[in-house]
Amino acid sequence: MHTTKPTPVGLWLSMMGIVMDHKWYFAERFEQKLPVPYSRYRALRRVEQQPRSQRELAAAMGVDAPAMTVIVNDLVKHGLATREPHPDDGRVKLVTATAAGLAWLDDVRSLEDGAPPLMDVLTRDERRELARLLDKLQAGQAGGLS
Repeated sequence: MHTTKPTPVGLWLSMMGIVMDHKWYFAERFEQKLPVPYSRYRALRRVEQQPRSQRELAAAMGVDAPAMTVIVNDLVKHGLATREPHPDDGRVKLVTATAAGLAWLDDVRSLEDGAPPLMDVLTRDERRELARLLDKLQAGQAGGLS
């Protein structure tokens, strides 16, 4: 095992490596416990703070327009999001999380056994510190959530 270099690139590569190596662990458990695919969480979290167009969502998630339509249709069907015309351009559809969608995001984030076992190596204090640092990174990208 190598030691992470405390440079922006070194930290980024280590974070990406951990996430990419273990993302399916969570996705499988997620789909066992919840009635929709993991991609619905990925989309809904992107409209948690503010509405976004379907085009913006598709670009942020790296999916094409037809796939995004399927995802948004599913969110709307489950009452987790709404899709409304943009007030200034009716051709653009804005996706917004509903109150039920926001509650669902909280439920997902409270799943007890979704994280890979590697998270068990962190103490409670270390998890709090990691959460603080992740919140700081998320605040630094405000508005540009991809």
